[in-house]
Amino acid sequence: MDEYKVPLETPCVYHDANFLPFEEADLFYQQLLNDTPWEKTAKINRWVALYEEPENDLASDSTNSNAYKYRDNPQAHHQQQQQSKPFTETIKAISHKAETWYKEKNNANVHFNVCLLNFYQDGQQRIGWHCDREEIGRLTPIASISLGATRSFGIRAKQGLEKHTLELQHGSLVIMEPICQEQYVHSIPRQANVTEGRINLTFRCKQYGQDTLGEQEHERRDKWLQRMTDLPVGNLPSVYQPDDDQDGNGGCLVVFGDALSTTSQFEEESSLNRVVYTVRTNIGAEQYTVSEIWECISSESELRDRWVAIPRPWDAAGYVAICRTERPGNDEVSDLCESDSSASTAIVSKLLQLRSAHHLMQYHDHFDLHEIQEDVATIDGEQLYQFYKHRLVKGDVRIPNLQGPNKRSFRVTCDRIGGPHAFRAPQVEFEIGGALSEYYKDTCHPQMEDYDVQIRVDVVGNVVMVGTQLNVEEMARRHFTRFRNGVTIKCNLAYVMLRCANVQPGHLVVDPFCGGGTILLEAMEMTGKQVKCIGMDVSGKSARGARENARAENCPPGSCEIHCTDARALRKHLQDESVDSIVSNLPWGVMTGSKNVNDLQSLYEIFLRTAWYVLKDKGRIVMLVLRGLQLTRIVRKLSGRYRLLRCNVVRTTNNLPCIVVIEKIGVDTLNDAIKGQLAYMSQYVNVSSEMYHAIHMEDIAGGSEVPDRDDMP
Repeated sequence: MDEYKVPLETPCVYHDANFLPFEEADLFYQQLLNDTPWEKTAKINRWVALYEEPENDLASDSTNSNAYKYRDNPQAHHQQQQQSKPFTETIKAISHKAETWYKEKNNANVHFNVCLLNFYQDGQQRIGWHCDREEIGRLTPIASISLGATRSFGIRAKQGLEKHTLELQHGSLVIMEPICQEQYVHSIPRQANVTEGRINLTFRCKQYGQDTLGEQEHERRDKWLQRMTDLPVGNLPSVYQPDDDQDGNGGCLVVFGDALSTTSQFEEESSLNRVVYTVRTNIGAEQYTVSEIWECISSESELRDRWVAIPRPWDAAGYVAICRTERPGNDEVSDLCESDSSASTAIVSKLLQLRSAHHLMQYHDHFDLHEIQEDVATIDGEQLYQFYKHRLVKGDVRIPNLQGPNKRSFRVTCDRIGGPHAFRAPQVEFEIGGALSEYYKDTCHPQMEDYDVQIRVDVVGNVVMVGTQLNVEEMARRHFTRFRNGVTIKCNLAYVMLRCANVQPGHLVVDPFCGGGTILLEAMEMTGKQVKCIGMDVSGKSARGARENARAENCPPGSCEIHCTDARALRKHLQDESVDSIVSNLPWGVMTGSKNVNDLQSLYEIFLRTAWYVLKDKGRIVMLVLRGLQLTRIVRKLSGRYRLLRCNVVRTTNNLPCIVVIEKIGVDTLNDAIKGQLAYMSQYVNVSSEMYHAIHMEDIAGGSEVPDRDDMP
């Protein structure tokens, strides 16, 4: 057995590269490829199939009550229970060979009764770092057989830097002992040079009548999510804000977005019948866009009296509807889609200046996928086409931009979020574009480049929004950057964070994890370059890139300083109580900083403790962080130093980070009271001054011992 052992600190993985003869492996590959009913969902980027031997071979009518609980099982997306597929003769043959190999090499019996098949069409399909959580608590091994193209198999320790890579050849076997899922994670990375397919069979031992700890944890999480999503829309959890005190504002200055939440109450029933425009932003950031829209229109009474903004219309997350109010004396509102009126021109010019948004659309239509059929997960592109063509023919929707005496060109663009859906965004573009092209064939034609009109058909969960995009470029792309970091924050979220920090002209703004400097550039632009910005980053490459970006934006000399240094060295570059705001996109990963600083919790806490000294009284720190729960626990630990003002989750490309807003408390009355009592009572105890200071004095490193890296090449 030792000859097959993978060299890990905890020996728990075995690899036999010649488990199956080449000809037999070829035969198995073709049989599985042709005979397996492969399934694929929006949740996973590869083809899968799950097979399970019944608990009792005689129980052919066995139900799924004791079925193996695999989270990514495609059958789990259907509402009805489906019959588990028993092992085929091919799978039985491979399973028997794996059981025999394990018994001969390990002198122990094992019976595999669950098989998960994964089909990777090419090297673009992969699976990220994970452990098989369903196996945690199970005392049986996992067997994995590879057929087809050779793919890399990475193994990495959950704690520490240990890492190993195997090349899984055609017909190879990998055995993972139970402890492997506790201490290691594994992955199949993307490999662009691999052009052929690979089938992987993962065999497990299901112990009927009991669930593992991992399965119980999955069920707990799934039921929690179901309880949340089953709530009425009005009861969905919103942005966290602490209760106000008697002054009505918690002793804090109310700034951008503080007075609104995503569940603000409007006269939605009537207003949503008069939607003219929609604005697209990040899911979770709708209240900030509403605040900015209100700022844009409130300065002009004509606009303020005519328009109202409603977040998440028709439960379309990430959208804000701009509605016309009723005109006195008019029973009906005139054509709301008329875009050449002076009122529409004025509001459009204002909305195109929004800094917290991605897109501005002239609204045409919306519908719910349940209108097509009840089982949304199985709706395909053809059904979308037929439904929308019928909707156009019935006159339920019209798109004025595609009508007129002059023939115009158009294209359809789609962003698809949520699911599960049986279609992808390109299919939506093709099918809805085809319906529009056929219906408006006399006045328009499709054209993918140099088009006159861009129609957006965005799918958000079960809601489909249709509108004409009015902005040419994405509104969040507004800085000319020579350097772009791999994890650059979008400008619209940078603007939201800066507004939450109450950044004003003349302020000193610091970003201790600046990356390419997006937050600092946004601060310069939104204030007319009337702020002083200081950025820091531990990466010499990022620091140099941020300096290049600042020069490209023509920042005045000395107005935007970038230092290559550790964030723990704040006090080396900044005077105490000199900073008005700290705004930063904190590191999200595990490997962070230098000198093996890989503990994010320690990094966050040291940063917050050090930042307290350089902030002015009531100065704010606004952070975008993936580990919001972890960070808020640290803030609560430092409750004598900071007041937690706001926490809300937003959606980025495919993550759910949290915007956390805290404010410095200049005087910790509780801490001072304890210190005063200790000083008074110290006369009644006989201890040395060194012992007293060691026990009672609170101090942290000022950052001087942290190496500065400005001199790095």
